[in-house]
Amino acid sequence: MKKILVSLMIVMACFTVNAQQTQVVKTNPFALAVGNFNVNYEKILNSKASIILSGSYTYELFGEEVNAAGLGFAYRYYITHAKKAVPTGFYVNPEIISYFSSEDLLLGIGAELGYQWAWESGFVLDLGIGPMLRFSAEGVYDFFGENPVTPTATIAIGYAF
Repeated sequence: MKKILVSLMIVMACFTVNAQQTQVVKTNPFALAVGNFNVNYEKILNSKASIILSGSYTYELFGEEVNAAGLGFAYRYYITHAKKAVPTGFYVNPEIISYFSSEDLLLGIGAELGYQWAWESGFVLDLGIGPMLRFSAEGVYDFFGENPVTPTATIAIGYAF
């Protein structure tokens, strides 16, 4: 029995030491304060890139009750992949996001530039910023009344495994 336990501990230690973070789950905790629950799942594809699937549910926006959901997809390329192990480093990612409610459908196409830290403990911090062009069923969506291109920002914390 002792030999089996020692063998299992050695095997587990080998997998732990060689384990690479290939998946990340994260959320923006500040978005909850303004009425948006969101979650992102990042899957590392190789030593340079990953894909991100996101989902969100907005129940309040600027103090008004809202009932809207969103889905998104992004391809993330890590610019610093030669110096840092992915999912850590500077990145650029084009993205597409759709929001839908009972009254409206909105589509956003944009890109972000940012930096993501992933520590050995698994804790992840992701900061990014970029522009997004938004469309509605009627055409270009004028979010602020003047410009259909709006800024986007990522502030997310999570866990890599």
